[in-house]
Amino acid sequence: MDTEEAVTPVNWQPQPTLPGRDYSSREIFELEKEKVFFDYWFCIGRAEEVAEPGSFLVREVADESILVTRTAQGELRAFYNVCRHRGTRLCDDSGHLKSNVIKCPYHAWTYNLEGRLLGTPNVHEEEGFDKNDYTLWDVNIASWSGYMFVNMATDPKPLLQCLDEDEDEPLQYERYRADELRIGHSISYEVAANWKIIVENYNECLHCPSVHPELVSIVPLYRKGLVEERPGWFGNSLVEGGTSFTRTGHSKLPQLPGLSEEDIHTYFGVAVFPNLLLNFHSDCVMSYTLYPRGEDSTTVVSEYLFRPETIDGEDFDPSEVVEFWDLVSNQDWVICERAQTGMHSRAYKSGVYPRQDRLLYEFNKKYLAQRGPALQ
Repeated sequence: MDTEEAVTPVNWQPQPTLPGRDYSSREIFELEKEKVFFDYWFCIGRAEEVAEPGSFLVREVADESILVTRTAQGELRAFYNVCRHRGTRLCDDSGHLKSNVIKCPYHAWTYNLEGRLLGTPNVHEEEGFDKNDYTLWDVNIASWSGYMFVNMATDPKPLLQCLDEDEDEPLQYERYRADELRIGHSISYEVAANWKIIVENYNECLHCPSVHPELVSIVPLYRKGLVEERPGWFGNSLVEGGTSFTRTGHSKLPQLPGLSEEDIHTYFGVAVFPNLLLNFHSDCVMSYTLYPRGEDSTTVVSEYLFRPETIDGEDFDPSEVVEFWDLVSNQDWVICERAQTGMHSRAYKSGVYPRQDRLLYEFNKKYLAQRGPALQ
């Protein structure tokens, strides 16, 4: 039996894709905001970005601005980035809060790192005003493997339970100790495509022989348009002797500790629903974090993680890995944008998933289960 038949049953029946409107409709995007981005665990970057007490970070989740702080006790806290007085945006970008307080730029109301209201100039308690009634609005926040996730639901399922139930089984990759790694390089891309097109493109390789000639020379399985080497295993063997994603299959970077011989010669790709794509290598972990901006626009932040001692080394040079992944990424963005353009056609109602697209079909099912039906 060949690899393709071993991975997917030969009795697979072609399945329909999501309708074209799910990639191009503003109404669908508004529904996704409420049901997927706000009511599920949405990745917002690395915890190291708010490493010290008093540091803060602002992230845009669709059209909601989320403020993250690190308390004096080292706890991560997240709030809606909105003053309780009259709704003014509190902070921008990232940095360290002066005197460890959040100060509204409009009327100078101040809050501590836990969101408690401290000061209200010219508004006095004798007026019947109780500061305890006006703490910042909390947002659920949790972390895993150094990544931060927020959830705006009232009573969400715990993050680790969601990760444990994820079809890509991200918890099994903790041997890479990503929580100990640090950002050694990052690139931000603006992609004129729906976020689901990017996730679906990541989950298949039918496009690889025509779009990624350099990639298929490093991962032989991709020449067949396949992504699963054997059932239930998300690893892809590198070219014989290969250990890294570079043009040569090797890099000068030190290998991550504690990996098996099989790990060293294998690439693992994991999609964490809805917006984190993880790439595990013997010398680094690379991730894509997707920030949907609209029905046809996505910001993709690519971060390259290495051991702190590797980054601090005098000869640290990640360029081989970065240049190769940047090449592959840009090839993907071009083809994703072409797909987005085509889906706007009045002729495109729906497409088809052959058996090599099984993972896309599984992603669609999870997406629809979380999003729910569209309004007619």
